[in-house]
Order: sequence, then C-alpha cells, then structure tokens
Amino acid sequence: MQVDIIRPDELDADMVAVWRGFQAADRDLQSPFFTPDFCRIVGAVRPKDTRVAVLHDQGTIQGFFAFHIQRFGRLAPLAGQISDYHGVVAAPGTRPDMGLVLKAAGAKAYDFNHAPRSQSAFADHAFRETTSPYIDLSGGFDAWADARRSNNRSFRDLGRRSRKLERDHGAITFVANDRSDLAWQSFLDWKRASLAAMGVKFILDAGWASDVAEAIRATETPEFAGQTSALYAGDTCVAVHFGMRSTQTLHWWFPSYDEEYRKTSPGLILILETLKQMEAEGRRELDFGRGDQRYKTDFMTHERALVEGSMERPVSLIGAPRRLRKQLQVMADRLPSPKVPEFTRRAGDRILAAGRIF
Repeated sequence: MQVDIIRPDELDADMVAVWRGFQAADRDLQSPFFTPDFCRIVGAVRPKDTRVAVLHDQGTIQGFFAFHIQRFGRLAPLAGQISDYHGVVAAPGTRPDMGLVLKAAGAKAYDFNHAPRSQSAFADHAFRETTSPYIDLSGGFDAWADARRSNNRSFRDLGRRSRKLERDHGAITFVANDRSDLAWQSFLDWKRASLAAMGVKFILDAGWASDVAEAIRATETPEFAGQTSALYAGDTCVAVHFGMRSTQTLHWWFPSYDEEYRKTSPGLILILETLKQMEAEGRRELDFGRGDQRYKTDFMTHERALVEGSMERPVSLIGAPRRLRKQLQVMADRLPSPKVPEFTRRAGDRILAAGRIF
C-alpha cells in the first residue's frame, strides 16, 4: 500500500467521485462526517493542520483518511472534539495499514473515540466500545411511529403535549432549514445556558468550531448541507436543532429548546417533524450520535457500534503512555463500580489530550 498525504483542497473531482462511491457502498460510512464536503469545510477553516491520507494499491485508490496534525507527533480525528464519526473511508472489507499511515504523516500516535467497530484497523486497538443510536426510516414514518406507540408510554403522550403547546401558544410550525437570525440566536442562547448550568463551555464558541459551523450552515448541495431546523408555536420559536445531512443521513448534532416550554417537550416534537420531513425528502436515517439520553433510547430502531482507543508506532515517547492507558482502562473496566472506568477514561483523555485539536 502506498500513502500520499495531501490537503483537502487538493482533492480533485475524480477523487471525490471515488470517495462518494466508498460511502455509498457501506452503511457505516454514510454519515455527513464521512463526506468529502465536511472534510473540505474543516480543511478550509484549518488549512495548516488538516490533511488527507490517500491510500493506493498498484495505482488504484483504496481509501481516504482525514486527520489533523498536532504537536509532538500526535494525530487527531478530523474536526477533533466536534466529531461524532471518524475512520477510513474505503471499500468494504479494506484493512489499511495504519502504521504506514502514521509513518507517512510523520506521526507517532493517533487517538480515536468514534470509529465504527466494523473497521478492524481501529477495533483491534480499542479499549472501549460504545454505540450510536439511530432511526432507520426505510419502512416509513408511520411504521416507525406505530412501533414506538406500542411499547413507549412517553411517546404516546407526545400527541397530547403537542396539542397543549398549540392550544396554549398558537399553531405549530416546522421550518426544515431556518436561516433566520432569530432561530440561530435562539439556538445559541439556549445551548449556552443549558451547558453553563452544568459548568460546561459551548464548543461552538471556540473560534475554529464556530467558523466550521458557519460554513456548514451556508452549504446546501444534494450531497451535503447544514440544517437548522426550528419549531414555532404561534410566532414564538420554542426549539431549534443544528445538524448536517448527507445524501441519506441526517446527523442529530446540537439540539436546543426554550426551557420555559419544557413540559410540552418541544425538542421531541421537533424530532417528529424532522422525521416527517426526512421521509418526504427520501432520506432514510436519523443518527443521534453517541449517548444514552432517554430520547435516543426511546426513539431509536438500531445502534451502530463504535470503538475508542489509540494506535501507536512501536517505539515512541507518546506511544508508551497510550499503551499504558489502554492496559489501565481494561483493568478499570473489570471493577464492579461503573464510576471508576469512566473516571479513568476522562482522566486519560485530559492527560493525553486524546481526540482534541487546538
């Protein structure tokens, strides 16, 4: 295998066509995070450290791997801490030599936390498995909703809450991609407030992440688009979600809602309206991203297996602590208390800056 390292803006039309073909052939690669469009946007915002490894075999492209070059020989996933998926975009069954990729990039280690478990090149170096819940709309919205009603009381109550919201505050209106300043500012204000209550800063307030979000908002093509969906009750905006879509998949990325309307579940109603719109547009998957929030477990039809870990070159100063970290994590996972493994994982992430870009 030969590895060429290029900038995202060096991807030509033929490369993009091959990239899209790999995506279309693998259900685990159809997220907007795996599109060449997302790669180009991030690369335009961070041209100094964003690169793509183009994998060849006897002159034929076998795959693409996007990443960031960080200090001390460390590679990070494309888009770092705002990435909900990363890995190699390649033909099904391809197993790239990631050691060769590290060598070609002049790197010693790569940390990952949202790679598909189906990619053995990453799974073999993982210390943790997680899942990303999603809704498969292949059978249509009505079939999905009927299945939820039959086994979920809170879902059955949504109709009552929706009617109450409409009765008390005015007719419900859904805007699939609301470009108004009102929707965007409401989204930012609500998200900042909810995270501040937990003592967490909003990642989209970071300079580079904000620029990426703005570029995604401004993009709308058949293959990729930003999507700011808004729910109104009368003239009042009550919930907004900012995400992005590929040809078939909408990624549920940053949801928010007005706490004043919490009892009527505007965020859940927004999901229902989004699913109806997706069916009308012929899109089949709403991916919630990793997490065990109740709405995800209540609404999902499937889960996509993910892995978290690192790969290191055999002899390297930054590789040694990562190998030790994986050993410690395996031991922590065997303990009866779930708090210890989570503490160990978070501590390791902070110490190693795993998966982060600066």
